[in-house]
Amino acid sequence: MTALHKTTIIVTLLIGFIFRQYRLDSPVADWHSHRQADTASVSVNLSRNLNNFFVPTYHDLSDVQSGIDNPQGYRMVELPIYNLLSVIYHKVSGQNIDTSSRMVSIIFSLASALLIFLIALSHTKEFLPSYFSLLTFILLPYNIYYSRTILPEPVTVFFMLLCLYFFRYSAALSAVALSLSLLVKPYTAIIIFPALLWLSWQKYRFSINFKTILTLLLFSIISLTPFFLWRHWVANFPQGIPKNSWLLNDGTTTTFPNWFHGYDLTFLNKLVAFRPHWFYWLFKERLATLILGTFGIIPLFLGLAYKKKHTQIFSFTLIFGILLYFIIIAQGNIQHDYYQILIIPSLSMITGFGCYYLLRFVFTSKLLSFILLALIAIFSLYFSYDQIKGYYQINQPNIITAGSAAKKLLPANSLVVAPYTGDTAFLYQTGFNGWPIEIYDIDNLIKHFPDHPIYLVSVSFDKYTNSLVDRYPAIVRNSDYVILKLSP
Repeated sequence: MTALHKTTIIVTLLIGFIFRQYRLDSPVADWHSHRQADTASVSVNLSRNLNNFFVPTYHDLSDVQSGIDNPQGYRMVELPIYNLLSVIYHKVSGQNIDTSSRMVSIIFSLASALLIFLIALSHTKEFLPSYFSLLTFILLPYNIYYSRTILPEPVTVFFMLLCLYFFRYSAALSAVALSLSLLVKPYTAIIIFPALLWLSWQKYRFSINFKTILTLLLFSIISLTPFFLWRHWVANFPQGIPKNSWLLNDGTTTTFPNWFHGYDLTFLNKLVAFRPHWFYWLFKERLATLILGTFGIIPLFLGLAYKKKHTQIFSFTLIFGILLYFIIIAQGNIQHDYYQILIIPSLSMITGFGCYYLLRFVFTSKLLSFILLALIAIFSLYFSYDQIKGYYQINQPNIITAGSAAKKLLPANSLVVAPYTGDTAFLYQTGFNGWPIEIYDIDNLIKHFPDHPIYLVSVSFDKYTNSLVDRYPAIVRNSDYVILKLSP
């Protein structure tokens, strides 16, 4: 690479950093605040006691997520690597946990952008298609928003890409990177599995011998052993494991008869993938409209036509990985748009290849090619941003006001009932452990936690809250929220 190339990359990364500073100090009450609050909550508790690294906890003591009472507040999902990094940044920088967590996401997102460039360059051996891949990752409005949220996905994306990058040079380092990725989000194995198969074939196809088999076996052991050990460990804390079977390709809608001409069709009724709503939500609403802003579909498909040095095969392995992910984790991808964070690197590389293909091969006129590419980019980014801009909004600012009041007024050992339809964003704003749902048996709650004063903090003057207002003394009551003391 020339000095100009390196300067261009640095400037682009700087632009990406600046874009990701937008509303960096925003309270955890924007889009998908419930998932961000859960992640931030683990970081807060970890900052108080680093010994809890292998037994992470959060503020929610309810049975909402696991179906089992969770008075210890266990949160046994991913190994809290992201949370530990957030705590370290918090300790070093002095910034609060929320801002520190967002900064960690941004740093790893920019590092992922650089890895995307290097991976693309290793396949194409050309600067422009590799740079367009990096630029796509940097500028996609969907990715700008999610790469500055308090979620572990930016970290797992980095390790997933690090695995792909290292695989050509060091199977051991690649396996370590993959193991870290799996400990945070095991779904990454599905997404990069086809690409790893192709890279394995490229690297070992002329030397299938004992050494090769041993190398791949060790790669698998190093990659998978930490994950299976972690899953074995978290099984000791079932109350801290959220229900997750619904995320898979396991539907409950009966569309087909159970039996037809002697054939058992039960499996078709369980299949979520390949139904009309699966195509609609994942390919039309999410991939085409939300992420690529409709017009981005053009370079995405053109990217599959780019053939430089087996790049086309690599692109198809990335597409196949996305399809596998959509098929296996079907309901999760339909339900939550943040599940598509993991496919952004694949989409960015293929779209980057397509931008170069349009610029270089589609038209003989370079000026026409540049104008069309610029128009596609402008329309794509604008229409995607139009979908994403609402994600930054805080639709219920009352939870922030009420949460701040609770932090100031309530004793440090308090427990809080903060009903918000099971959403932990409100509970997180109070800063106390407790329950994000209505609790009707107050006496039983007091009995189980005799050493903690218990309060209701509510921003909804519904039937439930009003029934308690008549029975318990108010610490604060105004038009925005009410705080009641429930314990004697």
